[in-house]
Amino acid sequence: MGQEKTSNLQDELEKRFLTYALSTIVSRSLPDVRDGLKPIHRRILFAMESMGMNSTSKHVKSAKIIGEVLGKYHPHGDSSTYESMVRMAQDFSMRYPLVDGKGNFGSMDGDSPAAYRYTEGRLTSITSSLLEDIKKNTVDFRSNYDNTLKEPVVLPSRIPNLLVNGSSGIAVGMACSFPSHNLNEVMAALISLIHSPDQTVANLMKHIKGPDFPTGGIILNSKTELRKAYESGLGAIKIRGCWKIEYLPRGKKQIILTAIPYSVNKSRLIEKIAEIIIAKKLPALTDIRDESDAEVRVVLEVKSTSDENKLMSYLFKHTELENNFQVNFNCLKPSGEPERLSLLEICQEFLKFRKQVITRRLTYELTLIEKRLHILTGFAIIFNDLDKALKLIRSSKSRKEAHDKLQKRFKLDDEQTSAVLEIPLYRLVGMEMEKILKEQKEKLAEQKKIKSILSSSKKIWAEVRKELEEIKKKHGDKRLTQIKTVENIEYNAEDFIEHENVNIILSQNGWIRKLKNVTDPSGLKFKENDQLLDSLQTNTQNLIAIFTTFGTVYVSKAYNLPYTRSGFGEPVQSLFKFGDGEKVIGMMTLSPLDTILDTPVDAGQISMAFIKKKKTQKHTPEFMVISANGFGFRFPLSNLTETTRSGRRIMNLKDDDRMVGFAPVTHDHVFLATAKGKAVVIPTEQVSQLAGSGKGVTLMKPVGSSIIGFKFVNLKDKVMLEFDSGNEKPLTIKNVRLCNRGSQGVIISKRKAIIKIK
Repeated sequence: MGQEKTSNLQDELEKRFLTYALSTIVSRSLPDVRDGLKPIHRRILFAMESMGMNSTSKHVKSAKIIGEVLGKYHPHGDSSTYESMVRMAQDFSMRYPLVDGKGNFGSMDGDSPAAYRYTEGRLTSITSSLLEDIKKNTVDFRSNYDNTLKEPVVLPSRIPNLLVNGSSGIAVGMACSFPSHNLNEVMAALISLIHSPDQTVANLMKHIKGPDFPTGGIILNSKTELRKAYESGLGAIKIRGCWKIEYLPRGKKQIILTAIPYSVNKSRLIEKIAEIIIAKKLPALTDIRDESDAEVRVVLEVKSTSDENKLMSYLFKHTELENNFQVNFNCLKPSGEPERLSLLEICQEFLKFRKQVITRRLTYELTLIEKRLHILTGFAIIFNDLDKALKLIRSSKSRKEAHDKLQKRFKLDDEQTSAVLEIPLYRLVGMEMEKILKEQKEKLAEQKKIKSILSSSKKIWAEVRKELEEIKKKHGDKRLTQIKTVENIEYNAEDFIEHENVNIILSQNGWIRKLKNVTDPSGLKFKENDQLLDSLQTNTQNLIAIFTTFGTVYVSKAYNLPYTRSGFGEPVQSLFKFGDGEKVIGMMTLSPLDTILDTPVDAGQISMAFIKKKKTQKHTPEFMVISANGFGFRFPLSNLTETTRSGRRIMNLKDDDRMVGFAPVTHDHVFLATAKGKAVVIPTEQVSQLAGSGKGVTLMKPVGSSIIGFKFVNLKDKVMLEFDSGNEKPLTIKNVRLCNRGSQGVIISKRKAIIKIK
């Protein structure tokens, strides 16, 4: 057994987590700024090149390729390796695919690719630009995982793959997201940077207009926004799908989507638009179908009288037909350090890398030329006295003796002598010797040329520029993504609401239904141990306000609530963000205009018995809320505007208190009752008004009990009390002593518990 070692657990965890984080960043998630590849992609391409696969060879089964990669260079999961290969073959994922796939490699609809035993692949023509000269000592190699083979640290890429194809990844503590760009534009920027090294991002953007996504679309960012993103390496690209109008016979028309934003799942986008159609949120849009083949073609059937610009503006706002692509230029520098770079720094790093690759390639070629010249020099020496050389060879009894005699007589070294002895006899004829002398002359010229280039930094940069121009000419193409300023069409959301009357049904357990025709809400079926809490009739253009025990109100347009096709409806918690234990206590409906006008609300707009005030009485509509512990206040109707899913806090509650009631202020007095049979009648004017949320003032002290509800009344009115036994009893208000707020009230029921005020 080895010696035991004691160490601090926290120190060990920190050390090992940092090791893991660094491994994730360097060996998995972030691309290298030089070839724009992560290790897995680099290993796949190198393995395919080692197998002799190129753009002209026949396709090979993906299973064979994946097996080669896993067995020699990447001992990890086969599924993740295959996914990486698949992505490099998808023309909707990569601007310039690096793998030529044959078979099902997935689609824009999110369809999974076929298993690797069914698909085939080979390298594309542009991939040769990443692997060219890899055998000429242009890049460093390292041992593979089991030290049996060598793999490249980086590929000697002739194209700035990080920019033209982009990349994305999530590491520990950092992430990257590079959009793709047009090859012509990037090459033009690099060439200009060689001519004028002292440039800015703004100068480069004269050539690189912006990202160029493989799925096309329209980029909406201004030049200033793009420049800031390129300068900082951080930002967002707003991209929108493309569409056109197609006119049909008899005055009909349809909208054709010809491009969707990059990385958007076309199938899910169509489903989202279909949901909008089913929910009738866009009445002018009647149907959608996908007629796509190699090109995107999604047909939107619209009414002939519809305004297509407003309709598309609605879809851009409410679907992924317009979305953002986040830019984050984190990558690995040549030193292996992760850093966020600007567009200029990425271009500079790539050019430095190309200069280094060309220098190493020329040095390698020069070494080979010098070795060949050395051999050719030996041939030339022998040729000058061929008869003597042949005589020496024939007189020798062994190869070693011939080797020694030739070396001594003609003053050759071992390498030259061995080459002379191995040369075929037919090459000793005059014609062949002329070829050897000609080759020597050519090699000397090449040697001189390479030495001249290596001695001048200017000439090396000329070689870099020459290669960039060749790649641009061979693989360059037109932009797919447009960059332009598009005027946003203003529209009113109300224009798209189909005005129709609906019934909203709310159960005590919080199940909500939206139905078109309901004769008797109480006759509807409910879940076990559930029953009707509230119901109302309204129009789809109106607001629905739902109040809860937590003192919160959730306000939404009625058309946003889903229609109930069957069953018991939807739990209200699925429509809004309820807290644990939060329960509904009721709802109401009102027109959106009611919340901003200083005139009373019409009686038909509120589900409760809102009594219309006299037209001569100028009064802002008010509501009152009350808690179980007797606190309450009035608030203006303007507080009930549309909210988010999180709702808006109306009443601040403490401890175990809860909100138990709400109602419009309709009379000069308010009647309150407790569960144990006490009640008060107080003047409405004694209830404080709050502009925002609050606790309110003490309206009644329910000692040993809790408030069960309240009702606005005239002193001559009657109220109906409902007891826990199921019986009901009328109560005349004038029989209840008028009190100031804060009293404990008078007894109205000695034996029966009150559960509701009607």
